[in-house]
Amino acid sequence: MRKKLTRDQWYELDDQFSRTPEHPEAESVPGKHLRLIALLNRFGFHPMSKQEAMRTAGELLEMGWNSE
Repeated sequence: MRKKLTRDQWYELDDQFSRTPEHPEAESVPGKHLRLIALLNRFGFHPMSKQEAMRTAGELLEMGWNSE
């Protein structure tokens, strides 16, 4: 099981995820997926592709944040 994000991390990820196109090849403004990957890297997750970054971010957002 993945670790949950803090509340601030969750909101930051949610904001970037909502700005990132679902399909990498449909990206109208370059760099959105790279920003998502960089953010996930900062949080300790290391996706190896744009698709994996989208999947990882989606899973983390579904889990919610750590309330401790």
